Amino acid sequence: MTPEFKSGIIALIIGIAGYSYIYMANLGDLFTYLGMAVSTPFLIYGIGILLNPSTKREGMGKIPFRGW
Repeated sequence: MTPEFKSGIIALIIGIAGYSYIYMANLGDLFTYLGMAVSTPFLIYGIGILLNPSTKREGMGKIPFRGW
């Protein structure tokens, strides 16, 4: 499991937890807006990382060879 995939899973968990807390707790409008402003980027990043295709890296930090 690559570090990018791990960070995507963690971001997705944070985003889902943030949204579930916002909807379960009866907060004011300001705190609801601030919570969504923080949770939405985490959710988008987590979904985007999960939809990304895997690269052909053999080792950590190496650029994949795309000549074939």
